[in-house]
Amino acid sequence: MSDSMQQSPEVIYALAISYLQGDGVPADSERAAELFEKAAAMDYLPAVRDLGILYLNGDGVPKDEAKAYELINKAAVKMDPNAIYHLALMYENGVGVKKDLYQALKLMAFCAAANYTGSVEDADRIEDEIDAARNKYLNARPMVNLDLSEVDIEACCCKRMLDAVKNKDISMDMTYKGPALFGADDDGNEIVLDKCPFCGAVPRIVPHDKVY
Repeated sequence: MSDSMQQSPEVIYALAISYLQGDGVPADSERAAELFEKAAAMDYLPAVRDLGILYLNGDGVPKDEAKAYELINKAAVKMDPNAIYHLALMYENGVGVKKDLYQALKLMAFCAAANYTGSVEDADRIEDEIDAARNKYLNARPMVNLDLSEVDIEACCCKRMLDAVKNKDISMDMTYKGPALFGADDDGNEIVLDKCPFCGAVPRIVPHDKVY
């Protein structure tokens, strides 16, 4: 394949992939990065994303996590599943961006809905991480108030509520009115709870970073 074929971002991108994989040309990640950058300058999203991945891994370019985030996020906001998947992993691990398991799960859930390979298992793993972190901080906080943030349940009002949350019988989700508690009725149908079903405490809305 000849560099003279470079006429469109699609052709440039295909040539970059050839250099990256050593398909018909000697493998050369630096040359691939140059071509990705050329196609990315034309706003060709696959090239933007893949250039970001090269920066993420330091492959053919100096490792630059901030640059990687900038490029991968640019493709992700255009709903590119591959970019969203990598962005989710960056949020999960705090690479190039502040660690945020909730944002990671949100992004990975999108990928799972789009049937992106491996994303269902990754979403389950991230959810398990969130559950473990939630249980840890709920156990350490005083059981006085029922506190909700826009992110999660921040504190429980009584032992029965704590157990229900840890067992995932009661959860928090955002509604058009803001954070709300959800449970189930006797028939197993999801319902909104306006107070603790055990002690009657009414939820308070607090910041996610509230200090206890």
